[in-house]
Amino acid sequence: MQNTLRITLVAAAIAAVCATPAMAADDLQALKAQMETMQKRIAELETKQSAAPVAKAEKSAKGDKSDKGDSKEEGWIANSKAMNLYGRVGLSVDNKSGDITNEGTTLNSNASLLGVKGTLPSGYGETDVIYQMELEYDTTNSTTDSTGKQRDVLLREAYAGVKSDKMGTLRAGRLSTGYKGSLTTIDPWLDTAMQSRNGGRQGSSELHSNYFNNTLMYETPKLGSGVKANVWYATNTDNTQLNNAGSLVNFKGGSATGLGVKYKNKAVFLAADMIDMNADNVSSGVTNGSGWQVAAQYKPDKVGVAALYEDVDELGFGKNTYVNATYDATPKTTLVAAYGKNEGRVPNGNKDWDNWSIGVQQKIHKKSQLFAAYNSRKDSADLEENTITIGTKINFGD
Repeated sequence: MQNTLRITLVAAAIAAVCATPAMAADDLQALKAQMETMQKRIAELETKQSAAPVAKAEKSAKGDKSDKGDSKEEGWIANSKAMNLYGRVGLSVDNKSGDITNEGTTLNSNASLLGVKGTLPSGYGETDVIYQMELEYDTTNSTTDSTGKQRDVLLREAYAGVKSDKMGTLRAGRLSTGYKGSLTTIDPWLDTAMQSRNGGRQGSSELHSNYFNNTLMYETPKLGSGVKANVWYATNTDNTQLNNAGSLVNFKGGSATGLGVKYKNKAVFLAADMIDMNADNVSSGVTNGSGWQVAAQYKPDKVGVAALYEDVDELGFGKNTYVNATYDATPKTTLVAAYGKNEGRVPNGNKDWDNWSIGVQQKIHKKSQLFAAYNSRKDSADLEENTITIGTKINFGD
């Protein structure tokens, strides 16, 4: 475009000269001055054309939509969030000992995952379309189930929905619910052998594990200074599991309902949730009914404390308490201590459990870490299980 403009203008000037067989000296001087002015104008136009794409890209990156000549689609292409690939490789060497049958050392894959998610403009006001699909894969072993089918890759969270800063977020699919999110926010050992929801016996129930099937969840936008509310509903056909985790597989058909409210700022997190199970078919000691929980975290600086209390006794999962403390010894090193107690849990023989752990996390990248920890769990019959774990979480993508 720039070369074409230059050639056109210069050719016009040459043609003007050739069209005049004899020109006076004054005329030649005037023509020379005009050509110098034209060359200056050409240079100005070339500079402006070169700068235009850069300015447009910078405007798109900042989300500036003030240029009415740019379509929303063009802005989206320049700063696309349509498809973000992310994942995690979780590996640990775990040594188990005590009053158990599976003593020894094993290499484990801790919720290694691969997912894709995105946000696209819907074309309706300030509303965006959102989606996510997440798969868990085993980095250490190849397994089959009782029917001989490969189970190396499992579906985790998957949904489609809409999101608006003014109206909130609505998602539908296989979801991590608001009830689960309250615990995962405060547990520093998430997706390791130390996590409080491990087996439903380290400080919280299995209601925080896995994902609810066929679920619809709505979360409000911020109400005031950091408050959000959520409500969700899951349902399934007769004899089909509402959730695929542990003892929750014994709730089949019917529905599950939850609602909650959360508050979060830089140093404080507070949450209160309730859950109601109304399955068509229940078995193995669990029952339909309701439960509730409260959670809190306070971390103003290097030292942090967190706690959760959960009463799901009516459902068969007892009353559960979980607390932890963290200390950032250096910008990359965090020390963690945690304690959990489960009382009146019907699955696994209606036993009570005491659990405590200590460990260290070493940041090796903004989203990745090395860790080492010791965990001890004892039931009401004084049977003890000890775990030493050394591992890594390598996270990538957005």
